[in-house]
Amino acid sequence: MFRNAISSTSPARTLVAAAIGTAALASSAQAVTFLDGIFKNPDWTLTTITNAGGAGSFTNGFQMPVGGNPNQYRIIRNTLNINGIGSALVGVHMNVTAFYNPSGGAISVINYSEDSKNFLNQGGNGQGSGCAIIQGGRTYLQRNPILVMPYATFNTWQPNTASGLVAGDFYEIDNAGNIFAGNNPDFSISGATMQFGFWRGNSSGTATSGTISTECGIDNWRVDIVTVPTPGTIALAGLGGLLAARRRR
Repeated sequence: MFRNAISSTSPARTLVAAAIGTAALASSAQAVTFLDGIFKNPDWTLTTITNAGGAGSFTNGFQMPVGGNPNQYRIIRNTLNINGIGSALVGVHMNVTAFYNPSGGAISVINYSEDSKNFLNQGGNGQGSGCAIIQGGRTYLQRNPILVMPYATFNTWQPNTASGLVAGDFYEIDNAGNIFAGNNPDFSISGATMQFGFWRGNSSGTATSGTISTECGIDNWRVDIVTVPTPGTIALAGLGGLLAARRRR
């Protein structure tokens, strides 16, 4: 009925076609994905961070060949020595191949997922977990939300996910274990290259002394980086739409 409202040779149709093509590209997101379900030991590094209360604590992580979801997985064993309220231990596990440069596209959001399992039936939430980022020599941990794995629901492998993470959901942690909620990674096109991994940690809560030992696993680690096209790419796509429309005259 409205088929001939704008003729195929009219300038108006050319401009409309270009505008639609440009808008579609601008609104469409692209994704870069990092994942690991094997956890070969050379593919991961581990940095241990404790605050003053957690002095003397330690953690380790390594591949287990069977028992994961379905086969290999990485086991993480934390031992927190409590020297006062708020004692904390964090292990930062980084993948040696998971790098992204935002110059290829500003980051809109990050979707993080892992399969988690708690092997010890004890109080608490197993280990805190989430995505980790190193950018410009600084380490950032996913803190909103912190993923937990209480034994009652994670005594078998269960998905543990956080979607739609923005830069403000990642807080900087320094080598002394101090966390700065106002210091966040740069997701913009001018941000430095990022390396991705995950963190596992324990804290003492209100306990003032003693030891907390946890043993948990991770499998099917995945980071989906959702990006948007760069302005230059959008502009070129719009020009391409104009040229294509003109050729159809």
